[in-house]
Amino acid sequence: MASNTNPDAVTADTARSHELEKVHTADGKTDSMVDEQHMEKVDTNEGNLVYNHVDEEPELHARTYIALLSMFALNLVQVFALQSPPAVLSYIGKSLNNTEADTWVPNSLSLVQAVLGPVISGASDTFQARKTILVGSSLISLIGAAIAPGSGNIYRLIAAQTLIGVGFAAVPLAYAVPSEILPRKWRPMAQACMNIAAAIGAISGPLVIGALVKGNEKDGWRKFYWIQMGLWGLTALGIFVGYRPPKRHTRLDHLSFWQKLTHLDLPGCGLLTVGLTLFLTGLNLGGGLFSWVNVRTLVTLILGIVILIAFGVYEWKGTRTGILHHDLFKGGAAQGRTFAICVGLIFIEGIMLFSYIVFFPVMTNALFTSDPFKTVARSQPYWIAGLISTVIWGYSATRFRTIREPLFLGYLFFTAGIIGWCTIQPGDDFSQLAFAAVAGFGFGAPLILIISGVQLSTPHRLIATATAVTTSSRAVAATVFTAIFSAALNTKLDTNLPNDIGKAALKAGLPATSLKAFITALAGGDTAALPTIPGVTPAIIGAGVVALKQAFADSIRVVYIIAVPFGALACIMCLFLGDLRKTMNYQVDAPVEDLHAKHHHEQTAERVA
Repeated sequence: MASNTNPDAVTADTARSHELEKVHTADGKTDSMVDEQHMEKVDTNEGNLVYNHVDEEPELHARTYIALLSMFALNLVQVFALQSPPAVLSYIGKSLNNTEADTWVPNSLSLVQAVLGPVISGASDTFQARKTILVGSSLISLIGAAIAPGSGNIYRLIAAQTLIGVGFAAVPLAYAVPSEILPRKWRPMAQACMNIAAAIGAISGPLVIGALVKGNEKDGWRKFYWIQMGLWGLTALGIFVGYRPPKRHTRLDHLSFWQKLTHLDLPGCGLLTVGLTLFLTGLNLGGGLFSWVNVRTLVTLILGIVILIAFGVYEWKGTRTGILHHDLFKGGAAQGRTFAICVGLIFIEGIMLFSYIVFFPVMTNALFTSDPFKTVARSQPYWIAGLISTVIWGYSATRFRTIREPLFLGYLFFTAGIIGWCTIQPGDDFSQLAFAAVAGFGFGAPLILIISGVQLSTPHRLIATATAVTTSSRAVAATVFTAIFSAALNTKLDTNLPNDIGKAALKAGLPATSLKAFITALAGGDTAALPTIPGVTPAIIGAGVVALKQAFADSIRVVYIIAVPFGALACIMCLFLGDLRKTMNYQVDAPVEDLHAKHHHEQTAERVA
């Protein structure tokens, strides 16, 4: 049953949480480091509610299920907010007369997650303030969603998205809470349930915003943010009412608020925030608002890289309890090695996922339909397949107590779908959907199994921090590679569009003097200007449209060609994951209720009968 003292809890997690390094005070170590090591000796489970019958299934009640339901709602609205704007990004850019900066609308949200995720999670572990942080961040996102509809320019919308990103930065806690209030053995299925919520958000959000934009191409997207605001409000209320964790004690309980604040690794947080912000800003400036050799782009990039290097050196040599806590990387194949591999795998998943999220709608819009709702609808096979497969992958991992093989198969399917997209031609509308379903079926595995692997291979006292490092890795990959993909695509288009359209138009009889104007109008989507160009006929326009689609098909495949090798690398990395069967047991690290063994109650009922 659940208990407040746990001298017999001898799981791998507890053993790791009490691990110590020798302190050589003779070498000049300070007293503060000795104190820090002394705190590491404190039993972090003492006085806390923990279910430690590793071989007996606990009996759960309404309090646990209601808490899970509140986390389900949080996962849904987070993905609802993340996935929807990219589906109609071109319409938002045109509405606000700034298509050059429209990629900042989704990127600003991911950037906030990357830089704030570790800070929020570190504060959650230090202050044991999960509920306060979850409710507060949801309310900040509500404010952002309320600001967005009135945007008169894209910069106000970006600012609103930044505020919404605060709620998205709490995603590590949305993953950590379900895992810590359920048995360790069930963590893959717990994450699968959360991923079902995410899939519902990914399906419904783009459909909603697509339908609104179809009804009003200029301003329909504004109404979407009012819907989002309502969802954030309901989520904050649901967490406030439904998630009621008991007070938990930590090794820092004896410290004051300001002393605890010093344990948040503020220097590391500052270096990471400034470095990532500058680096990702530079990546998004290059090839968009400014050229890659522009002084604004170069200075921002170089400063960001230098500060990130300083962050790495500081986390390595300056502290051992920072964002990259050294205990996360200790313990052998089933612990430190598995955690490190999982962080790399989630980085690759971010690369592969955002090749789909951002560029699949671009492919669809360029090759198959310009209808905003149909564009969104064509993305659904991916999410529906992911929704179905996440249950299969989660059940398989729970049933066989392993993440290695299901994760390998998931990446294999995901990579196969991306390879298929590399072959798409303008007439391959069904093939595009079929490959989306294949990729989506694979996508159902990585996120849930990687998060489970991270949380099973690290000490519970660092579960939120470890999850934050993982999700930040994903966010960095998404933001960095969105910029890389965009630059590669634009480079290809700059070559292919004028060459392909020019050859086709001249062959169809267009005068050479009209070629530049024809290419500019057709590539820019200015259909009204085409008939006014001297020498242009319907046949020439038709030939130009065919060439335009072919140029886009030949250009956008570069995105998926870049992504494929990473998928292959992920498949290989999966083979080196450790064996987690020993730690996949019925222990519950942070139950929200006093749990008892289910078998004990069944025996009691039999005796009464």
